[in-house]
Formats: sequence, structure tokens, C-alpha cells
Amino acid sequence: MSTMVLTVVLPCYNEKENVDLLIKEFYEADINKQIKRIIFVDDDSPDNTSEHIKLNTYPLEVLCIRRIHRQGLSSAVIEGILLADSKYVAVMDADGQHAPKDLLSMLKICLNENLQLVIGSRFKNLPLNPNHRGWRSRLSSVGNQVSSMLLKQKLTDPLTGFFIIERSTFNQIAPGLQGNGFKILVDILFQLRQKKISIAEFQIEFRNRIYGESKLDINALTDFLDQIIGLFLGKLYPEKFLVFAIVGSLGVGVHFAALSFLLFIFQSNFTFAQAVATLIAMITNFSLNNLITFRRNRLRGAQWLKGLTYFILFCSLGAIANIGMAGYIYAIDKAWWISGLAGIAVGTAFNFMLSKYFVWKK
Repeated sequence: MSTMVLTVVLPCYNEKENVDLLIKEFYEADINKQIKRIIFVDDDSPDNTSEHIKLNTYPLEVLCIRRIHRQGLSSAVIEGILLADSKYVAVMDADGQHAPKDLLSMLKICLNENLQLVIGSRFKNLPLNPNHRGWRSRLSSVGNQVSSMLLKQKLTDPLTGFFIIERSTFNQIAPGLQGNGFKILVDILFQLRQKKISIAEFQIEFRNRIYGESKLDINALTDFLDQIIGLFLGKLYPEKFLVFAIVGSLGVGVHFAALSFLLFIFQSNFTFAQAVATLIAMITNFSLNNLITFRRNRLRGAQWLKGLTYFILFCSLGAIANIGMAGYIYAIDKAWWISGLAGIAVGTAFNFMLSKYFVWKK
């Protein structure tokens, strides 16, 4: 029987400089020839990571999926695992912060104890990891606590991006995975929470990356919250809606600030002030959504102006939907505040869907 029992899936974006070093480490660590294949899933990296992989020769079998008009770490992992054909599949970061030697140690535990899932924890024996400091450490700490409560399991690092899962176990839950956000393990554990499976954690070495920049920034917090909401509400909840709604709330504040300034400082008439304040709020919302909500599809130059034009048009249509829904609800029960909230909800959802699929389309 073949000893090649493991496929390694590495989602990546702008990691060309780390690929060769990482594959070399895999080859040197795999002394028992247990790795059947390495699969990189590249979200159309501007640095041409996928072409670099495809034009080079490696001592291990290496494949690369280049995804066009699809993006996101979780969905990349799902596609990579579904391509695998080995008994076990490992998921790791492609930035070199996860050590291949740890992967083989985790596989040994998995095989010896017949486990369905082995998690590479940064904090099992190191509550304060020396290579995971500052706000990143605080974010992980809070996120791990929230995830553990949600998953109802005592785990030290459910937010890790390093784990091995039995492929047959993954296949059982694959149809229910959301595929949103960047913490795929949380999604997997959520789907497994009612199943009796054998899980173990292994203390890994979390290394500093050599090349490139970390993808973990302040936006990661909103992405994580968005993912948690999606787990509770299911696939009806659209990815990125939380951030879009937060930006919209900020736009309300900008609108009233501009309106007050024009009315009381410049002594403008109300109609003119309202029109200008509305335009300022729309431009602010568009800019923030372009910078934060849809940052991976960020518009620049002429595309920015084109996108702004579409956004203003769609917001106008959203306002019509808002008024229509509010009027309909008010005609039924005369509750003005319920009518107002219903109008805002419908208008926001309308704006979001049109923005996502037409302004910042993938």
C-alpha cells in the first residue's frame, strides 16, 4: 500500500518569493515520502505566483489552481481540498510561518492515533507566542475565546490556519460550509460540532515570514465578525454585508454633519443643503467601501469615477426601495419606527447587492 497519504493545500496571494523555499522544506522534511501532492490555490496574485509555480520544476508533485473572479481564503481551501485524493489533507499558510517539519509530526500523531483532525496550535504550550505579539496577539486571543464558546469545544487555537483533516470527514461536511471569511477551521469545526470525531492539538513553531507582507490587518476583525454572523444565519447571509452596513452608518453621521454645517454655518436653504449633504455622504460611503469592504476589488483611476457614478445611481434606486417598503409597512400598522427600520433594511440590502455584483463585481 502506498505511503503517500497526505495532500497539502496552500491558499496564496502574492507569495511568489516564499514558494520555492517552502517546497524545499517540504521535500527535506518528508523523509518517509508521505506527501502525495502539494496544491497551491492562488487568487490571481499580481506578482504572478501561479505562473512562477507552473514554470518551475520541483522534487515533489506540485499543482497550482489560479482562480479568476473568485477570491477568499476559505473558499480557496475548500477548492483545494476537493481536488485532493489522499486519505488526509493538510492546510497551511503559504507565507512560511508554518513549518513543514511540524506538519510531518502532526501527520505521525494522526496516523498513530487514527484521528480525524489534528490542529496546529500556536498556543497549546505557549500562551504568549513570542512571534505573535501586539494587536495581532490580542485579536487572536479574543477571537479564540469567541470561537471556543461558539464551537463548544475547549481548544487553544481554533483560529489557526494549520491543520490536518481526514478527507472523508471533510467530504461529509463540505456541502454545509459557508466558504466565507479567512478562518476556514472555524467553519469546519462549526459543521463538526454535533459529530463525534477524534481531535488533537499540536504545539507548532509559528515563525516570522521572510518575504512579503502579512495579510492580517484591522480588516481581519470585521471579516471575522462577518464570518461568525454567517455561521449563525446560514447561506442567506451575504458575505461582507456587516462591513457595508457599518460604512453606511458612518455615512449617516457624515450626512448630518454636512447638513448641519451647510445650514448653520453657510446659512444655505434646506433643499440645497440636503442635496449636497447626500452627495457628500454617497462619496464618503463609496470611498470607504472601496478602501475597506471591497478592498480586493479596489477601483482606481477612471474605474474609480465610473464606479462612483454607478454607486450614486444604485443608492438612488435604493432610496426608492427604502421609501416604497417604509410606506407599505406604515400603511399596514402605522408604526413609524418599524416602517423606517424596514425601509432602511431593504434599501441597504438593495444597495449592497447592486454594489457587490455591479460596482465591485468579482
